Amino acid sequence: MNSNESRKQPQKPPDAAPCPAGEPAPPKTIPFDALAEGHTEVLIEFHGQIYRLRSTRNKKLILNK
Repeated sequence: MNSNESRKQPQKPPDAAPCPAGEPAPPKTIPFDALAEGHTEVLIEFHGQIYRLRSTRNKKLILNK
């Protein structure tokens, strides 16, 4: 087994059943690679503020305002 096979892959949440009325929907899971599209960082606008979410070489995420 090589080192790539021994790494744990992120688990996808099971398909959620519809939420009963009045209950919040479960959070949506989006892979970072789908957001970044080949880049190491994305800018996120939230309530008029810009946040930078970036991936490090050590496979960690850093969020800065």
